[in-house]
Amino acid sequence: MLNPSAHPHSACPGCGAELPVTDGAMHAYVGASSACWTRFAEINTSLPFAPLRRLVTDAYMVQHPGVPERRAIQSVCLHLVGLCLVLEHGLPADRLSATLQRILVRPPAWRWLDPPVPNGTLTIHDVAGAVDIDAYVRGVWQAWTPHRSQVEAWTAVALRSR
Repeated sequence: MLNPSAHPHSACPGCGAELPVTDGAMHAYVGASSACWTRFAEINTSLPFAPLRRLVTDAYMVQHPGVPERRAIQSVCLHLVGLCLVLEHGLPADRLSATLQRILVRPPAWRWLDPPVPNGTLTIHDVAGAVDIDAYVRGVWQAWTPHRSQVEAWTAVALRSR
């Protein structure tokens, strides 16, 4: 049996989870380690229904914002709007993707928002350990409270486009 402590670990740059170092899949602009990105993909595909997967994806993406470049900025902002629409405005999660597609037709002037520290109280790895998924999603959303007024302004654009 292998000794797990004999394998090197490193912190994911997004969520901070200590994970084994791997040389695997990476995302072009999401700020996640290879091990974290791979684990997210495994967990997300195992979730029981699409609306739940959508919210977990939104939380994961804002928890792994990457660096201030156009694709990362748009991604984080759009995922924050998604969380706001569902958690604060009661949009049914199964209508979220269509609503966000409409906002992308005429997107607002997205801008980089400095990620909170810590960026949530749980990580996707906690979700793998059967932690309440709602607590994960809400914890990440709560971490972004300092930017709530900006996210609400972008959300207003989404609500007008419904």
